[in-house]
Amino acid sequence: MLDDRNDAPIPDPYISSEEAARAAPAAPTHDAPSPVSDAYVAAVHGVLGTPSIGAVRPSADPAGTPYPPHPAAFRAVPVSPYATWSLVVGIFGLICFGAGPILGAIAIGLGALGWRQASRPGIRGRVTAGLGLAAGIFSIVFFAGEVALYLSLARAPKTAANAPAAKDSAQDPPAAAAPNNKTQDPASSSQPVKPAEPPPTTSTVTTIGNITVVDVALGVASLANELRRQHAEATAHGERLLVQTNSSECLPCQGIASALSDPRMQTALDHVRLVRVDNEPFEEDLAELEIPSKPIPGFFLLDSDLRVTDGINGGEWDDDIATNIAPVLGPFVRGNYVKRRSPWKKLPRPGGTSL
Repeated sequence: MLDDRNDAPIPDPYISSEEAARAAPAAPTHDAPSPVSDAYVAAVHGVLGTPSIGAVRPSADPAGTPYPPHPAAFRAVPVSPYATWSLVVGIFGLICFGAGPILGAIAIGLGALGWRQASRPGIRGRVTAGLGLAAGIFSIVFFAGEVALYLSLARAPKTAANAPAAKDSAQDPPAAAAPNNKTQDPASSSQPVKPAEPPPTTSTVTTIGNITVVDVALGVASLANELRRQHAEATAHGERLLVQTNSSECLPCQGIASALSDPRMQTALDHVRLVRVDNEPFEEDLAELEIPSKPIPGFFLLDSDLRVTDGINGGEWDDDIATNIAPVLGPFVRGNYVKRRSPWKKLPRPGGTSL
């Protein structure tokens, strides 16, 4: 078995051992490891911080060189808790607008305590305490600025609203400067006052296609006599008498008047004498004739004795247009209107009861 631990060459069987020894190069020699002393091992363990059995770290190596001192273990410097809480509370004071002054005051107090505590040796946190103090002060200032801005904006509209009123009062003449009736010019006071014109006494008759429209004059002596005369005129011309309670400010009445020229209204009110009565001036006269003055517009059929035989109002249709009005007034004037939204109820005579 060959030994190649020292990389020895393989022997040649054809060469004698003496020749091989002369031809072979000299084998390299290896220095034997020097023995390591126990003191050195203990010193290494001491530097690395690993325990050694029964070894004490020497002060110098075997050559006499002193070892460096063993480094001390790291220890963190504590931070003042007051400083940390001061910064946290100050930030919340900036975020929470409503509690800004309260949190700002707390942050300032904690910051002062943190600054004082950080001034002692072995405790840090002066920067954090300073930031907490600044945040607390800024939160209070910010709150005060917001309140001042709100008050200035709220006061501006009131000032603008009071300015026109003051201007108007300055422009109005004082009461003492108003002209006195007793000191007026005699020429102006002697001017005659024009009397009011009396209302007309003759009703207006207008023909719209096949419909005769009569507006009862406000100055007629008797509404009953006027309706009796119109009934006679309707009979003489082969027309049906239809009384409508009206008002100048009634929008539905205006819509009906505008729809009279429509062909559907012409067909529905063919040969009809439409007598329009203003409900306010003739309220008492209408009550004597048992004709309701409200609601308006109202439509009533009268016989020769001026007794109401039937009646409806504008609530029987929706919008005041010919499409809605004609299907109601056409059957009504001919006595064929049966399906109603509001049944007809005869008014009682003054001092009596309804039948």
